[in-house]
Amino acid sequence: MSIQKIVDEATYIAIDKSKSAAQSISRSGKVKTAARAFGLPYRFTIGTHAGLTYSTNRDLLEAIDSADVVVEEEIDIGKTNTGLSYITAYQGTANAIQLANITVTSASNSNIVLNTSSVPGTPGGNLFVKGDFIQPKGNTNGYRYTYQVTSNVADHASTVTVPTHRAILEQDGVAVAGAGINVGNDVTFHVKISNRPVYSIVPGDRIEFSDDFELVEIIT
Repeated sequence: MSIQKIVDEATYIAIDKSKSAAQSISRSGKVKTAARAFGLPYRFTIGTHAGLTYSTNRDLLEAIDSADVVVEEEIDIGKTNTGLSYITAYQGTANAIQLANITVTSASNSNIVLNTSSVPGTPGGNLFVKGDFIQPKGNTNGYRYTYQVTSNVADHASTVTVPTHRAILEQDGVAVAGAGINVGNDVTFHVKISNRPVYSIVPGDRIEFSDDFELVEIIT
């Protein structure tokens, strides 16, 4: 779990899930934009510090060297290191028991439809708040992809539609209908290192990395 250790020790985390787009300006001054919305993988930039000791982290360095830019790892942001929990924290009104009883009815286009009969309505409450993280578990607890909610979702209905920032991605052998969901700190990302800095061992038994780590979500 070399990448998870780097995430847990981050001095900052930059999250990029922007669309891939091309823009042109016509002679009449009209701006035309064409966006490729498929996939939209998460990209993370992880800031590092010089506080790790070499003598106690040689295993980490070996794991990073072995993983390089070719090995995929599953990471979380805020569960393994609760000090980062505010980044992915769930901001809706349901409690843990209620969330555990929510199931996916269907998922297509950019919407996840949920059976929320276990969640009693709260006047003015929102089951999900814009920016919340949600991940269907899949029928084998193996669904890979995480989404973010693009508008508040009220909690007054037994079935709700959750709009997501990208189209729902299919995964071979994994069905989401009838399965539960992960939210907040429980969501995960499958990533590889796209930029692996070199490290130096400096006086004081410390490790210094030459640059930030860059991670990219792997869409299969």
